[in-house]
Amino acid sequence: MENKQDNRKFVAFTHTFEDPWAGESADEAQSVSLTFRFAKPGKTQIQRLQDKAAKNPGQAARNLLLDVIHPDDREAFSARLEEYPGIATSFASAIIKGVGISAELGN
Repeated sequence: MENKQDNRKFVAFTHTFEDPWAGESADEAQSVSLTFRFAKPGKTQIQRLQDKAAKNPGQAARNLLLDVIHPDDREAFSARLEEYPGIATSFASAIIKGVGISAELGN
């Protein structure tokens, strides 16, 4: 069975941040860098995101990402989502900016 995403172009997105809870001491943060590959979302996926984002933005972001993530990255991404639930918003924001959605228009 062929994966429908096999023909899609996947691009690596990297998110780097400091985790203040992961350091050895209370005043020592650990740098975290996460890279996953995502395909460009289609019109249907963006519409679904926009329809669901008002009610549950976190779940809408998570659904979009799981729709467009490279199949080989899905398991690792899901594990990191459990550890760092905020990364769904960060990665989704980068992806939707790449398809032209931005709150910065005119600024």
